[in-house]
Amino acid sequence: MIVDDNPEIHCLLKARLEARGFIVESAENGEEALAQFKDFSPDVAFLDVTMPRLGGLDVLQVIRAQNLDMAVVLTAPMGLEQMAINALRHGADDYLRKPFDGAEFQAALDRTISRLTLARQNAALRRHLGIELARAGQAQAGLLPPADPQVHGFELAARCVPAGEGEVGGDFYDWQELSPSVLSLVVGDVMGKGMPAALMMATVRAVLRAVVPQNGPAAALQRAARTLDPDLARSGSFVTLFHAQLDLATARLSYSDAGHGFVLFRRADGTVEELRHVGLPLGVLSDEVYREDSIVLEPGDVLIVYSDGLTQAQPDLLMDRSVLAALIDDATSAAGIADRLVELGRAAGPLTDDLTIAVLRHGDPGQSTGNGSPATSAV
Repeated sequence: MIVDDNPEIHCLLKARLEARGFIVESAENGEEALAQFKDFSPDVAFLDVTMPRLGGLDVLQVIRAQNLDMAVVLTAPMGLEQMAINALRHGADDYLRKPFDGAEFQAALDRTISRLTLARQNAALRRHLGIELARAGQAQAGLLPPADPQVHGFELAARCVPAGEGEVGGDFYDWQELSPSVLSLVVGDVMGKGMPAALMMATVRAVLRAVVPQNGPAAALQRAARTLDPDLARSGSFVTLFHAQLDLATARLSYSDAGHGFVLFRRADGTVEELRHVGLPLGVLSDEVYREDSIVLEPGDVLIVYSDGLTQAQPDLLMDRSVLAALIDDATSAAGIADRLVELGRAAGPLTDDLTIAVLRHGDPGQSTGNGSPATSAV
């Protein structure tokens, strides 16, 4: 189904889909589309983000709330990339930026069909292979670092909590000691759940471990994107990544963000600073260029990188990071902050998505070690 109030885009999409053998229905607005879903249940819906009254994001929310078995491709004009990232996080399967050419359309369609097929296969596996999935969840947990690193002058702590007992998903974090004075941090989220997401997570982690030691944050993401692009295209998947490298001697943190965006940087005086330049997730556009920035941490400063499992459990945090900063005001250690945020995520009820928290805190002058607490996925 094509849902778009632009006649030219509408006709173009319809012609290209019908040429590929699809049966196509049309709607000019979100309300009309929802009414048609009762009689016509499409495999794929192309939703225009900017329709008046009931836009594509609103229709997407209804589709996911009602657990309708269909894939969703959001179409939006250039310049709305951040909206597209948020849509991908909240259930969209792909993003098609207007204007688009035939190759871009075909790539988005192929990824979407592939992802829909995998999701349906995964649902069948979940019904029949519960024991195997539980074992896969244990294997996934085994890929996470066994303990928080201990470094001079800083505290680091991370937690990864699966959405349900025996579940597998795509959240992960990783530390690497690149040299005696440089530490690497990666937090990622493969969009999707179940075995396909877990397998892709393992692949992404392995690629990053190979490219990070020889490259800065932006260059590492660029190389990872090129390496993973064929696998992501075939699987119809996307990966959000936040990658940072900390120079322990200067306390400078260089970072690059591929569509992750869930980062809080709070100064010791309580001031919240926005980190800049969030690019698109890996797997959305093969020619995306990632940028690198840096900040210098002073004693008492805290960097928190979290997954959308926290914002799904506590939606208020999505709009205002100062709320999150206030919630950790009296927490005095990285481990304490991580544990408090896990409790916050669980307070709203059973988790609907994996919850991952990574915390980096510049310790007080003279502090010599991290907290050393275990970093386990079975919190």
